[in-house]
Amino acid sequence: MNLRDIKTKQKIQAIKTKDTKRNIQHFIKLQTIHNKNVDRKEDVPVKSNPQVQATNKVSVAAKQTAIESKQRATKFIKQKRSEYKIKSADKKPIIESNNDIHPQRISYISKAKKHVVNKVNASKIKQSTEHFISKPIVQNTAHAVKKSFHFVKKSVSTLNTLFSFGTGLILLIVITLFIGTFSVLAQDGGSNSEIVSLSEEVIAYEDTIRKYAKEYDIEDYVSLLQAIMMQESGGKGTDPMQASESGYNTKYPRVPNGITEPEYSIDVGVHTFSDCVKKANVKDPSDTENIYLALQGYNYGSGYIDWALSNFGGYSKYNAQQFSNMKKQELNVSGYGDPSYVDHVMRYVGITFRGGINPNFNNLEAWVTKNPYAKVGLYGQCTWFAWGRFYELYGYDPGFTRNGWDCVDELLKSHPDKFERSTTPKAGAVFSGIGKNHVGIVLKVDGNNITIQDGNYDGITNTFEDAKKDWQTNTYTLDYYRSRMGGIVFANPK
Repeated sequence: MNLRDIKTKQKIQAIKTKDTKRNIQHFIKLQTIHNKNVDRKEDVPVKSNPQVQATNKVSVAAKQTAIESKQRATKFIKQKRSEYKIKSADKKPIIESNNDIHPQRISYISKAKKHVVNKVNASKIKQSTEHFISKPIVQNTAHAVKKSFHFVKKSVSTLNTLFSFGTGLILLIVITLFIGTFSVLAQDGGSNSEIVSLSEEVIAYEDTIRKYAKEYDIEDYVSLLQAIMMQESGGKGTDPMQASESGYNTKYPRVPNGITEPEYSIDVGVHTFSDCVKKANVKDPSDTENIYLALQGYNYGSGYIDWALSNFGGYSKYNAQQFSNMKKQELNVSGYGDPSYVDHVMRYVGITFRGGINPNFNNLEAWVTKNPYAKVGLYGQCTWFAWGRFYELYGYDPGFTRNGWDCVDELLKSHPDKFERSTTPKAGAVFSGIGKNHVGIVLKVDGNNITIQDGNYDGITNTFEDAKKDWQTNTYTLDYYRSRMGGIVFANPK
């Protein structure tokens, strides 16, 4: 064990926790997102020279990566803790508790945030993000990663010693490792592509697709099959599903564009995807994570599904790229499949299907790294939830950063070509309360009934883990919900 390395970690930790009282006071001033402020003023731009701006950008990137890495490290520790019981020198188990390891709250924010009124304007979000990570820590990131890798390499053969320093040290080391590993390629489980319409050629094949989808027991996935065809061929050619190389092709040569009969191509393609759906253990259309696994399997071949489940537990953008790299090396070819196939297919799927019935909290871009409310620790707020769901559904930033009742106005200002103001909703609309500071998403409209999804039912800011449970899907009459909100305004998709 290298004692100098341990001391280095202790020094870094001291830098992060020093002057706690002052930092708490700083963030109490910033946590102001959720309630009405009568004297709200216009945002004032933060002045800084180019050197400071560059440093702040690095700080933001480092914070986002650290948050993402912390979540993955916690999951990793939970898995390993259940698999192993490490014993000390006297043969007594060091780990005896069955309690879960909960992610540590983000330093002083979590201690202060439950005692403050949650309102924050856009400039304050920017300021708090810029000051979240100190300059010395950012400058020493590369050095810390290098030293931590050296430390783990020396310690991995003596796990008893490593565990003797406690879970906190292990978590710190694993977080640092994840920062180095995922700073470029994050294991994001979401699809974040912007919606594109289907071609007339693909739409013309809908009845044929539905016929074979019903035959192979995946009738609920017709819109997804249309999206696959759109990505593969745009509905053009004699092999619109690009299924010639599938094992289910028994009539034509198994070479690219070997099939010369469009309906047979659809038959083989739907049969192939049905196989992928079953192999990926897709439960229903809301099971987005396993649907992504099945989609990537359609592109790479079902061998990817087995490999991803065995090595990673499922699909991620990172392991899709790794599989492609591995196959290129094995086969000595310059390219293998499309590592971004999931995003490319999902851009052709409508919002009701692509976002799933429920939020996918493994989509870290939506809920952690790109969500402006997450950047200042406002997990669980209705604004945090609405931003994340919008990003899942539409694949781009809605443009709102302020209070719930401001969100429709901010969305319309950011995307006037895509949304319009209305007093009556459409599916996929964002709504803001007029008399109540609240925001949510409209999932379905059925006459005078609306089905909405929103967050912050416990009325407080949470940790990320708690925020994952603090949301609901409910159906109300429009008249009742207007009364409840003191009036509603909708930003409807055009």
